[in-house]
Amino acid sequence: MSDFTAIFEDIEAINPALHGYLQRADVRLWTRVHFPGERYNLMTTNIAESMNRVLSNARGLNIVRILESIRVMMTRWFAERREDARSQPTTLTRGVEKLLHDRVTTARDLTVQRIDDHHTDVKYGSSSESLNVVNLVERKCTCRHFEREKLPCVHAIAGAEYNNVCSIYLCSPYYNSAYLLSVYAEPVMLADSAQHFPEIMANQPCLPPSIYQQPGRPKKNRMKSALEVALQNKRPRKEHTCS
Repeated sequence: MSDFTAIFEDIEAINPALHGYLQRADVRLWTRVHFPGERYNLMTTNIAESMNRVLSNARGLNIVRILESIRVMMTRWFAERREDARSQPTTLTRGVEKLLHDRVTTARDLTVQRIDDHHTDVKYGSSSESLNVVNLVERKCTCRHFEREKLPCVHAIAGAEYNNVCSIYLCSPYYNSAYLLSVYAEPVMLADSAQHFPEIMANQPCLPPSIYQQPGRPKKNRMKSALEVALQNKRPRKEHTCS
């Protein structure tokens, strides 16, 4: 909240009209700190890019072969990830376990003071500037990382160890290894060749679509967005070296 307030005041000093426009637009709709729901700081096309890459060889096939190649690939992926999720011996997934391990090391340098049965005062050393209040019952911290990530922050871990509470129970159940395994529990099976089709569909001839073949070699690469083209055409900064 303090970072947002400082930056928003800078905007007001530089451009009051823009500051007024952003206020009228309702800060709850475009900021993470004021957003009442769950909003995450990830907006990428990585999944689409990955699928586009792995299907580059099958793109020239007919639609039936493309679907079959996707089915074979998904079957292999699900089987490999299912076995990997089943082999995890920890309660939480590997990445979350490593993240919490690093936070536990940092939390041991913090000073903890109990406020009441639910609230704990956590700060770094004797400085009052880094003061944070943790509520282990509601799973909240004034740093907002606990609420946003659904994982205990360093302040929550310090407060949990002070109150003899296991940090694993403060994590969202979605980070459990059992939840990861449930994602890949259903197998991607072969097509059922014995499936019955209506007679009107079975006797209907399937003709190719009437299309006009464009001159030249057909494109296999996707069309890039204007932002990607601009970043590619951006000239690198000239390095100045001593003669």
